[in-house]
Amino acid sequence: MIRTLKAFALHLPSLSVGLTFMTLSVLFGSWLARLPEVQAALALSEGQLGLALLGLPLGALALTPFAGWLMNRIHTGRAMALSTLLFCASLPFPSFAQSQFALMGSLFVVGLANNFMNISMNAAASAVEGQYGITIMSTCHGMFSLGAMIGAGSAGLVAAAGIPLQNHLVAVALLMVGLQILLRPVILALPDSPSEGSSFTLPPRALLGLVFIGFCIMIGEGAVADWSAIYLRNTLLADPFAASLGYAGFSLAMALGRFAGDGIKVRFGAARLIATGSLLGAGGLGMAILAPSPIAAVAGFTLVGLGFSTVVPLLFSSAAKTPGVAPGTGIAAVASSGVVGFLIGPPLIGGIAEHFGLSTGLGIIAFLALVSSFIGRKLKI
Repeated sequence: MIRTLKAFALHLPSLSVGLTFMTLSVLFGSWLARLPEVQAALALSEGQLGLALLGLPLGALALTPFAGWLMNRIHTGRAMALSTLLFCASLPFPSFAQSQFALMGSLFVVGLANNFMNISMNAAASAVEGQYGITIMSTCHGMFSLGAMIGAGSAGLVAAAGIPLQNHLVAVALLMVGLQILLRPVILALPDSPSEGSSFTLPPRALLGLVFIGFCIMIGEGAVADWSAIYLRNTLLADPFAASLGYAGFSLAMALGRFAGDGIKVRFGAARLIATGSLLGAGGLGMAILAPSPIAAVAGFTLVGLGFSTVVPLLFSSAAKTPGVAPGTGIAAVASSGVVGFLIGPPLIGGIAEHFGLSTGLGIIAFLALVSSFIGRKLKI
């Protein structure tokens, strides 16, 4: 793993893509860790917060019909640079919302930028793999998890220091814009990986298994991202810093698993890793639900991160190499289903929590992970 990371760090095209993955997650992790403050400031119930969070998947879905068209007409590097700047500019908006529906509207804009950035950076990672004959997808997703851990962990400290959310998010966004300016020459020189087709189509049949697993696993990632802090804070009565550790531990385990993922894939195979990782994630969610204390729940969320860590990168790599499917089309299909899953999970759980409790909502996510494990065993990849 150390040798792989060293080679990754010394290869500027790979490093630029990896740092862009990290940019997305640092910003998103900073927002997610302080979501309980937004809920309290707007006096929202779990159901009301879930409805507001629905703006994210609606924004992501709104972009989906145009994803292939955009990636076919904009160079991959330029698409990644543009989408990153748009995401940096849009993420602070929700922190200024004064009502439930203002929050929902601002999150719609964030969802648009999020999906555009997610598709473009995964296309960039695939293009680098194809151009240079290397494997970096799992490592890039490891950079994403590392950034999420940094964002969530630092947000807990910033919140404990009493720094307003608006100031926090604006400052982090400006730092990430500065990083992108430094990376711009390398990013614009990245190889291109255009998608075929100009309009939205249903995923090809060969991709349906990958798309479904991506949707289920990313629902789980979204659930931990948006609800772990609230579950720890409101259900288990953890303090603000301890509440942020659920997502931070999840992200740390994700990063470690993904940095080792490319080597593990060679030894065990993609289908086995997808099935085993999904099963481990289901077990971690069960542990978090049954946890008698915040410490045990944090351990459960960390186990979820370890299990889910290699699943999504494997889905992207497999989709890009599916026979009869253009790489850009495969990536866009898995990326869109994954983003929608990641973003629809929080409002789905919010609605369930309103009527049946947050533990029930997390239990449904555990069941979806079990289904993904079963389907993963049937994949021929």
